[in-house]
Amino acid sequence: MLCEFIKKYSPAPVYVSDPTWSNHEPIVKESNLIVRRYRYYDPETKAIDMSGFEDDLANAQPGSWVLFHACAHNPTGVDPTPE
Repeated sequence: MLCEFIKKYSPAPVYVSDPTWSNHEPIVKESNLIVRRYRYYDPETKAIDMSGFEDDLANAQPGSWVLFHACAHNPTGVDPTPE
């Protein structure tokens, strides 16, 4: 499991999107890693909260891991575009 690898070789917080699938936080916590969230979805615009997303990741602890849904695998149904 990736979280066990992270714990052993590069322990650092793991950032998950907000929202994320309900199994992500428990999987990370099972390995005694810190879970942090980054903003992803803005329910008012029904789009990616790009300013929140960029701000949260710019301020992430150096060396942190980020769980990122590149396409079709996030619970919002909103995927990033090439832009």
